[in-house]
Amino acid sequence: MIAAATFQEIPLGALDREDQTFVFAPRPDLSRLQASIQEVGLLNPPWVRSLNGDRFQVVTGWKRVLAVAQLGWEQVTARVLPAATPEARCLLIHLHDNALSRGFNVLEQARLAVRLLQYWDRQIVIQKFLPCLGLAPSLTLLERLLALAALEDPWQRLAAQGRLSLPAAQMLASWESQDRRAAAPFLEALPLSQSKQEEFLQGLELLARREGASPAEILSREEFRQYLQEEAGTLQARAAALRLLLQKLVSPRLAAAQQGFQTGLQRLGLRQHPRLRLQPPPAFEGPDFHLEVRFRDAGELQELLEELSRLARDEEFSDLTSI
Repeated sequence: MIAAATFQEIPLGALDREDQTFVFAPRPDLSRLQASIQEVGLLNPPWVRSLNGDRFQVVTGWKRVLAVAQLGWEQVTARVLPAATPEARCLLIHLHDNALSRGFNVLEQARLAVRLLQYWDRQIVIQKFLPCLGLAPSLTLLERLLALAALEDPWQRLAAQGRLSLPAAQMLASWESQDRRAAAPFLEALPLSQSKQEEFLQGLELLARREGASPAEILSREEFRQYLQEEAGTLQARAAALRLLLQKLVSPRLAAAQQGFQTGLQRLGLRQHPRLRLQPPPAFEGPDFHLEVRFRDAGELQELLEELSRLARDEEFSDLTSI
């Protein structure tokens, strides 16, 4: 048993709602929780710790407390822990209560990892507590969580929204603060997937080292800043154009090969072909191209093979596969 607790009716005014000791997530949207409480009541009472007899600290169930307060409740049934309950035990109650009921977003995982390390060593946190957080027991994962926890807002907010990958957070943590500030508008505004975030940051690092500049200096250039403007097109178009710009600056020969290949596909009618898909060797290194053929029946296959035979005799196709 983690700690003895008694059920009590607690006036909401007796709960210290300024105390953020066991709050690990940004202020949430409470609409769904409020609708649930209105429909069936509060199914899982919060846990609180007595402070001085008539004041209480919320240990777990912070969102539930906020929800019922906004619904106009004057008191709430809570499990009350004695004032002498150690903070480490309160932390375990918070961890297990939420792990079983809803799980954690990546920012909560990061903040909880930091707190757990105040009471347990790394090996215990990795082997025992990362699985409670819904993660594999991995040193690499722990290090990435700690890197995220050290970042400023808006990075933590993006992570809580599922819009910042842990590898990207770890890279950003190694940057100077002014470089992170310069990168923030790009990752906030543009729809970059997790892998494309990493590609973007790695490209900036490489370009900055090559030019003897900082990432902030690179991103301050108008050729980059223009993609933050709505006039530059849709969000998807701006993100694609930004990635292409960075690729051209980092690897001009590779970017030229990619552009030439796409132009060749367009001329040959293969760029958006519904049944044929031609792909170059990875990074245009190696001799092997990959051709995907989709067909419904023998007749369609015969037609596609005849089309491929014509293409194979086309000089432009020969040029395309020689890039």
